[in-house]
Amino acid sequence: MQIDPDKYPKSDKIPNFLKTVPVVIIVILILFFIIAPPFVVIPSGYVGVKMTLGKADMDELPPGLNFIIPAVQRVIKMSVRTHSYDLRGANSINSLSKDGLTINTELTVLYKIKPDKAAEIYVEYGLDYESKIIKPVIRSAVRDVIATLDSSQVYQERELIQKKLMETVSKELEKRYILLDEILIRDIRLPKRVVEAIEQKRRAYEEMQKMKFVVEREKLEAERKRVEAKGIADANKIIAGSLTKEYLQWKFIENIKAYAQGDNNTVILIPYDQQMTPIINIPNIKK
Repeated sequence: MQIDPDKYPKSDKIPNFLKTVPVVIIVILILFFIIAPPFVVIPSGYVGVKMTLGKADMDELPPGLNFIIPAVQRVIKMSVRTHSYDLRGANSINSLSKDGLTINTELTVLYKIKPDKAAEIYVEYGLDYESKIIKPVIRSAVRDVIATLDSSQVYQERELIQKKLMETVSKELEKRYILLDEILIRDIRLPKRVVEAIEQKRRAYEEMQKMKFVVEREKLEAERKRVEAKGIADANKIIAGSLTKEYLQWKFIENIKAYAQGDNNTVILIPYDQQMTPIINIPNIKK
């Protein structure tokens, strides 16, 4: 049976539903890229841990644009900047000193994770590595250090405690891929009675040192005076040895002459010897 083309003309018109298919596909793709884009941006100061179907890739993603497979891979962003972790207040550390007293310590830890070990940290400890690594390591180190010191050392040797903590904690954290920057001791609290006893002992020691200083100063002053007196005595011996009767008479006359030439001198008593004390009336010629 043949169809008459004139009776049934062929239509070149595309059905309307076929025209909407490309639009629908484009919209779906756009939504897909918005909801699950094939890339991720890692900001500066972070690295990315790529998870493929729940398994971590040990090669960290660097800062910048990184491509992933949507719906199959996701990225955990981990900061490699310096962080501070406080062990203060209810989170402070109580420990026993060498002499059996309870010492309360508050401190702050400054640290950062190794950028090339972020994946290992995530796999072993997750994102809550502060409470799983830093807190127990610090608590253990503080208790070990305080246990080697008596209460008076703890009260006075803060720098020593901080140095020992830095050495111990740094080694322990590095084993767990964390770099220690600093440990800042905020406060060390001892029982009140112990602090008062230490302060009293310190004041007594300072007073004793002060008295030692005074005694030493007086000894030095006495020695100085002795040396000075000996010098004067030696000088007098030298002068006495060089004086003659003629020199003394000449010096006496010179002094009388100088005195007589003064403006207000009219009478001069001259004790010349034991038998004679002449009185000389000198007119005031200048006037």
